[in-house]
Amino acid sequence: MKSITAVLAAVAVVLGAGAGAARAQDFPSKPIQVVVPAGPGSATDTVVRLILNKIDAQKTLGRPFVVVNVNGGPIAATRVKDATPDGHELLVYHAGMLGLKAVGKLPFGAEAFETLAQTGATRFLVLTAAQGPYKDLRTLVDAAKARPNQIQEANSIGGAVHIATMLLAKDAGYQARIVNVGDGPKRLASVLGGHTAYTVASPAEYLGFQGAGIQAVAIVGPERNPLWPNVPSTRELGFQVDFSVDTWWFAPKATPAATTRRLTAALAQAMGDAGLREALAKQGVDPVFLDAAAAKARVEAVDAAVQPLGPALGG
Repeated sequence: MKSITAVLAAVAVVLGAGAGAARAQDFPSKPIQVVVPAGPGSATDTVVRLILNKIDAQKTLGRPFVVVNVNGGPIAATRVKDATPDGHELLVYHAGMLGLKAVGKLPFGAEAFETLAQTGATRFLVLTAAQGPYKDLRTLVDAAKARPNQIQEANSIGGAVHIATMLLAKDAGYQARIVNVGDGPKRLASVLGGHTAYTVASPAEYLGFQGAGIQAVAIVGPERNPLWPNVPSTRELGFQVDFSVDTWWFAPKATPAATTRRLTAALAQAMGDAGLREALAKQGVDPVFLDAAAAKARVEAVDAAVQPLGPALGG
């Protein structure tokens, strides 16, 4: 992984390099639409808006961004795949797109796009109702083992949350009854209303419900989250599951290289800002940055792990 200092040095080269930079200066010629396959207030939406606000403040590209929230990963991904490859329509997605491909709900994956960058990694929290019977993860796991396919799990079939819960269930040795609810706010509302027993959600999504009857019983991964130092990690509870949701930026295939370099440079410059990194950390996001080549390698590595899960991810 490149350091942010090295990335920023490369930004200066990209933004000031000869004839290629001159061609890139023709871009953008209009507002840039960023398609997010989740609703306003979701984890991905929150991260995207923080980053785009920073790019606007830095005046790196000179044109405004418009966030387009699309209800449905296949619709969002197909829209951008089929968009004019000129850099004016982008997609922000995560491992959920790879899951949709694995279950056959999307006939393509990341290979259909130009990978621009990764701007952060997020770990899920396991969440239950504060007034419910499951006060800790062990109690929940024991109940799910004792009652196979009866404990209801709020989920989003084929998405990143489904990958995370499937890996947790496999590691812990239980099988829950999966209820396809939708994005984070909807899943949390389902748990809060007693319709389902638990879910996993991002720190940003949990922050919106914290104190309203939802409690975190674990962080999925090897370490605790500094925002909730009293919430144990799954690793310390004896489970080996290790999964993060990475924020990946894509452009349509065949977008000119000068344009993709300019977009990657703008994202890098934004992620080099200490204020933005602090804001992301407050949302529970590890503010890691990967440039186009490193992000593409990361996507391919995650894809290789997700595709074999296809039959189980199908619900």
